[in-house]
Amino acid sequence: MNKLLSENINRVWSSLIIDEFIKNKITHFYLSPGMRNAPLIAALSHLQYFHPEIKIIMCMDERTGGYRALGYSKATGLPSVLICTSGTAMANYMPAVVEAKKSNLPLIVLSADRPPELTFCDDNQTMDQTKFFGNYIQGEMSLGAPSVEISPLALTSSLSNLVHKSLYPQKGPVHFNCAFREPLEATIKSLPEDYLNLANALINRVGPSTRYMSSSTTLAQSDLKEVAGILKNTKSGLLVIGSLNPYDQTDEVKQFIKKLNWPVYFDISSSLKFEFNLTDNALPTFDHPEVQDALLKNPPETIFHVGGRLTSKHYYSYLKQVPAINLITLSRNIEKEDPSHHTKMRINADINSTLHALNDELKDNHFSPQIFKINFESFTKQKIKLIDEGPLAYPLISKTIVDNIKDNSILYIGNSTVVRSFDAYFSYNNRKKIMIATNRGVSGIEGFIASSNGFIDGIKKEVFLVIGDVAFIHDLNSLYFLKEQKIPLKIILINNDGGGIFTLLPINKEKNVLDYITSPHGQTFKKAAELVSIDYLEVRNEQSLATKLSELQEKKQHCLMEIFVDNEINKAVYDQLRTIKL
Repeated sequence: MNKLLSENINRVWSSLIIDEFIKNKITHFYLSPGMRNAPLIAALSHLQYFHPEIKIIMCMDERTGGYRALGYSKATGLPSVLICTSGTAMANYMPAVVEAKKSNLPLIVLSADRPPELTFCDDNQTMDQTKFFGNYIQGEMSLGAPSVEISPLALTSSLSNLVHKSLYPQKGPVHFNCAFREPLEATIKSLPEDYLNLANALINRVGPSTRYMSSSTTLAQSDLKEVAGILKNTKSGLLVIGSLNPYDQTDEVKQFIKKLNWPVYFDISSSLKFEFNLTDNALPTFDHPEVQDALLKNPPETIFHVGGRLTSKHYYSYLKQVPAINLITLSRNIEKEDPSHHTKMRINADINSTLHALNDELKDNHFSPQIFKINFESFTKQKIKLIDEGPLAYPLISKTIVDNIKDNSILYIGNSTVVRSFDAYFSYNNRKKIMIATNRGVSGIEGFIASSNGFIDGIKKEVFLVIGDVAFIHDLNSLYFLKEQKIPLKIILINNDGGGIFTLLPINKEKNVLDYITSPHGQTFKKAAELVSIDYLEVRNEQSLATKLSELQEKKQHCLMEIFVDNEINKAVYDQLRTIKL
């Protein structure tokens, strides 16, 4: 069997395109149906025979397909390919593309298009698909309609470059737009023999058209010594661990935490928050007025911030109030990423290799944790006691999940109240290794069921998705992924009848506005579970929460556990937590 489909120029190009992605070690293709992308579908299906390692995931809805591909990239750090037909199909990728750009995740959009002579005369299902994603992509390629005037080598080498742009200088989305003229089916159209010979030679070669060597950015020796000198001479410091990639190793980060021996604050998206506790010289929260006041009275001289942006907005409001702090950040992200506008030094370099070098530079130093004259023990114990003895509310849910979930579990955490609830909880003396994933690039609430399915595609382990009811409604159609997803997705749905986070904000006093923005719906979701034939559990009181969670963990198949929370009770718990004194 020939690897190259050669019935016509569309089939030749499609074969070369899919083959080049495969040669760049891309294995996952998220495919949506259509006619204009039929040549790409034919090539993908054909080449799967030669490359059984590739996975074709059917995504009827392009928006959910985009988020599923995003979840795969979040789990692996590798690009996958989204394939769609022309028109608004591609536009539905936009939310996932924006999230990928803001989260530094590699993503490749391969959109089929109609040729220019149809696009600019308002032919059916057409729009201008070039430059559509604007500044939210790191590279774009549009060679027009397939033509023998364009060498197969120009096509494949350009595709290799596009894949490289999705990974360097930082990871992010790219877009290849391919305008197909008819025939879209396998109608035979003769092609020049020398063109077919070159195309065959390229598709049968070993390796990509252009191999790009991987690189890792580190500090110059002089800069390394400067940073190390600041750390050595700091009289009072705070180490902040922000968002880290779930797929990255954290050994160097943990070694640096141990070596520096400064008080440390962990963001929920670091996946390290629950491996430590208050006895490890950690700061429990930024989101409590008493803690804010204490830190304002005893500000650190230096904050060394490792990783991406924090979930807590109070961290940034604190930095704005103490602009004299020497804020140093270490992140691969080349964007500004500085909500406080007070960063004094930004290190744009690979986190692990830079911390490895700093660990070596600091190896003969002995730091003593002399920083804050603040005792968080009583505060933390009061908070834990109040949560444990309180009613069914978000704080009890997040604490129960963290305390009872098995070591090495994976939590995919939704936005709004959900992620803030987990971020606010910190244990006094327990430790738990939990991998955390969440979509904090632009903090949208859509796409979480799809993203967690994509995360399973990449990590090949069961995932617990914790999601609010509005976010669940936003992504209901992604439940159909569970029909073919073999590895269990355990959904923990917190239903407080609308966007409850707004009841915790000052806007809650404006009753004429509140009903619109909280959008109460009055729905329960047992029938959603029945629709896709997955198990269902129900929690309506605090007494059954831990028991049902244990039951959920023991299941070997997909399950939806719906937890019902009363908004007024939830608000009362949060109000009470704010009254705890240091």
